[in-house]
Amino acid sequence: MSDARGLSLRSSVIAFVLLSGVVAAAAMGLLVLVDPRTQDHWAGRLAEFTAGIRTLFGR
Repeated sequence: MSDARGLSLRSSVIAFVLLSGVVAAAAMGLLVLVDPRTQDHWAGRLAEFTAGIRTLFGR
């Protein structure tokens, strides 16, 4: 028979932190998809980022 032990405290804390991060990222993703103001903000930030990358490579 297999050993039916639960998760250790350390594993539980790590799983909680990771799952909380995933939920927070999903919530922010939904906010960006739904709110036009955040869409404009992040579109501008992405444009600035890509322009900066292009200047590094001289394109």
